[in-house]
Amino acid sequence: MGRSPPIRSIHKGLVGARALVGSPYLGDPKLRRAYDDEIAPRTQAALAKIFAEVPIRVTRALDLGAGTGAVGAAIRTRFGKTVELVSVDQVAGPGIVVADLRRGARPAGVSGRFDLVVAAHLLNELAVSVDIEARTQLVVGWCEELLTIGGTCVLVEPALRETSRGLLAVRDGVVARGLHVVAPCFWRGPCPALARERDWCHDTALPSTEAARRGGQRVDFSYLVLRHAPVTEAVAANVWRVVSDPLKDKGRLRFFGCGTAGRVPLMRLTRDRSDRNRAFEDVRRGDVIEIAASAGAGDDLRVTADTAVSVRRHPS
Repeated sequence: MGRSPPIRSIHKGLVGARALVGSPYLGDPKLRRAYDDEIAPRTQAALAKIFAEVPIRVTRALDLGAGTGAVGAAIRTRFGKTVELVSVDQVAGPGIVVADLRRGARPAGVSGRFDLVVAAHLLNELAVSVDIEARTQLVVGWCEELLTIGGTCVLVEPALRETSRGLLAVRDGVVARGLHVVAPCFWRGPCPALARERDWCHDTALPSTEAARRGGQRVDFSYLVLRHAPVTEAVAANVWRVVSDPLKDKGRLRFFGCGTAGRVPLMRLTRDRSDRNRAFEDVRRGDVIEIAASAGAGDDLRVTADTAVSVRRHPS
């Protein structure tokens, strides 16, 4: 069954010609319903996975670009109904503070600071004319003007190459200005995925509805979790974030991992499959894995028969 005309309009307007970018398209009831059916559940699934991995304490939260309320629903589900939630969007709706989010870091009508600031599918939709430097300055402003000292800023973007690489460029910009990436990055230098035009970085989650889970669908998304202070727990050199789907060639299985040494191919030959490294074949994009010992094999880190592999975190 094909997509309905409103859903096709949403996808074409945000992904194709991008004619909807920067416009108040959620003011159209048909497009709003289509967005709520198609995009909002994906946002909730992405945030559910992020919240499951990253420890966050929240009493007051800010939803920038609230849309149809997917972020607010994810926050309520994870942190409870007692959280004070402030929602901002350019289109009016129940409980919405109406403001132009391109005009400075603090939206008009929003006061105080927040433990959690979320901007989901917002940065790339501000306007085509809002470049990487402007987006970077906006994110820095959100963190400086809206976050509490120990607060957390979560950015979620579509997992398309253009939008993902745009978020990675913002990442490099905010890190250069003193902010710290809590997730997904273990590498603290410039993003290695930007070194080649064909590369980008994204995660994946299962949809929140049981029917969608049974259907085997998945949600791809790019994200950053930012704080003022660096992560206090040191990341070991043998711990990697898996940043690719499995790359299966004849006689070997490969992934790309990103760790304290940067972006590196991780490889196991089929003949080296053993009980100690069996977890390597069950790894999914976004997992955090620990490889106890490995040997160099060209540009790859090789998982040998004696190498112990474990999944340290595997959020659903």
